[in-house]
Amino acid sequence: MPMKPTLTILTLLLAFTASAFEFSGKVVAVADGDTITVLYKGKQQYKVRLQHIDCPESSQAFGTKAKQTLSAKVFGKIVSVKWTERDKYKRILGDVYIGKRRINAEMVNEGMAWHYKFFSKDASIGAIEAKARAAKRGIWSQPNPVPPWEFRRKKSSTSKAPPEKGTPTTKVFTAKSGKKYHRDGCSSLSKSKFTILLSKAKAAGYTPCKLCNPPQ
Repeated sequence: MPMKPTLTILTLLLAFTASAFEFSGKVVAVADGDTITVLYKGKQQYKVRLQHIDCPESSQAFGTKAKQTLSAKVFGKIVSVKWTERDKYKRILGDVYIGKRRINAEMVNEGMAWHYKFFSKDASIGAIEAKARAAKRGIWSQPNPVPPWEFRRKKSSTSKAPPEKGTPTTKVFTAKSGKKYHRDGCSSLSKSKFTILLSKAKAAGYTPCKLCNPPQ
C-alpha cells in the first residue's frame, strides 16, 4: 500500500532512534538561549534543543542576553540540524549549523552557555568553555556564576512539590562497574547499561548518582 503523502520523511525519522539524521529549515521561534523551533519545508515545526550546552535560565543573570544572542544568530534564517536522539520532552537534541558555523559552539565561545557536562563529553565544547572562562566573557564575567542545572535543582528543592520518589515499578540504570544507579542518558552511564528496578538496585546496595539525580 502506498504511503500517505502527509507523512513526511522527517516525520518517520523522528519515530525511530538512529545513528545520525540531518535536516534543514527556517528558524521561526527562539524560546531561550538553547531552544529553537525549526520549520521544515514550510509545513512541519520541530522543537530543537541545542545539544552539549546549557544556557542560563530566564530569571538568571545573562538569561535574557543568551536568548537575544541566539535570536540574533538564527531567527528567520535557514539552519541545518544534525541529531541522533530526542529528549524526554520529545525535543530533537542537535547541533545547529549555518554553513560551517556551529551555533552551539558559538554560544559557549561568547560566554552565553555552559558545556553541559552531565550529558555531553564533547571535548571541543569543553575546550571552548575553558577559553571563554579564561577571557571572562559573558557569564564568566561574574565572580561566582551559578550553572543553570544547579539553579534548577535549588529552585526545585525550595518548591512546595515533594521530592521525586521512585515506586516499586520505577526503572533505573546501572553499569558493569560501580555501585551507582542513574537516569537514562547520564554521561556517567556507559553504553553497556543495564535496566533494573529501583527497589532491586537499592536492595543490592546501589546509591543514586549525584550528577543526574535519579528517583530515590
